[in-house]
Amino acid sequence: MYECIQAAENTYYIASPVNMGIYVDRRSGEPEAWIIDTGLDPRIGKKIVRQIREHGWKPKAIINTHCHADHIGANAWLQKEFSIPVYSSGLDCVFIENTILSAMALWGGYPPKALQTMPFTAQNSKVLDIADADLPEGFEIIPLSGHSLYMFGIRTPDNVIFTADELCSPYIFEKYGISFNYYVEGYFKSLDEAEKLQAKLFIPAHGEPFENIRELVDINRRAVLETRENILAALSTPRSFDMLLQELFNRYGMNLTFSQYSVIGSTVRSYLAWLYDEGKIEPLVQDNILYWQTKITA
Repeated sequence: MYECIQAAENTYYIASPVNMGIYVDRRSGEPEAWIIDTGLDPRIGKKIVRQIREHGWKPKAIINTHCHADHIGANAWLQKEFSIPVYSSGLDCVFIENTILSAMALWGGYPPKALQTMPFTAQNSKVLDIADADLPEGFEIIPLSGHSLYMFGIRTPDNVIFTADELCSPYIFEKYGISFNYYVEGYFKSLDEAEKLQAKLFIPAHGEPFENIRELVDINRRAVLETRENILAALSTPRSFDMLLQELFNRYGMNLTFSQYSVIGSTVRSYLAWLYDEGKIEPLVQDNILYWQTKITA
């Protein structure tokens, strides 16, 4: 755990529950480390620094693939220690600078304190737009919207792609049934672009590196379609949101917890928005309770 593994000539990753990348830029003569995501908390930051120092590299900058707490948790500590910039994209920059927004997005209102701590929120850090970064020559930023609104992957000059949270392993679906995506419709579309990617090696944020992206794309695409169909089947009978969530948890053999209610519940709301916008389902109010049902056509 937390071993620094060389994936290509100048591309490394630190193997952990959230894999973190390092690209070593040697343009200036002094090897400079671009850190890709920083894990859950400052303790992880210290492990990153230990690996960097052991290799004789100098921290140059941090790139956050997206705004979720397990990818930005050591940002603030690393910034304080080394005065290095953090880069991300779009609204994810705003969320990284104001991490309570992630909890608000999950809760749909001002969040309870239980959602204002790790693993849901991290310490705020200052962020710049990745478009303004003086990236090493050959870096490519790959938009992968869906898991978060502005998530992206990174291709290093060694032709290694860090895929962030674009793809879940079968283990995730076996354990949780439904993977978290804030914007499911966008995520589903992003899989088409991910499937076209070619690289020497793909390094996901969670799990082991892989060479064949199409197999995992197919697994994730089928998982989205399965959840979508299960929701449509459940809504053949009008159900409130909580009734629908209960049906899905029962179907996938999961036990509801407060955390799962917040995280999976947010994803299910995104499915409802997608299906509603497509005209597949419609809202129904009875006795001041909002129900959802498959759309009745003449």
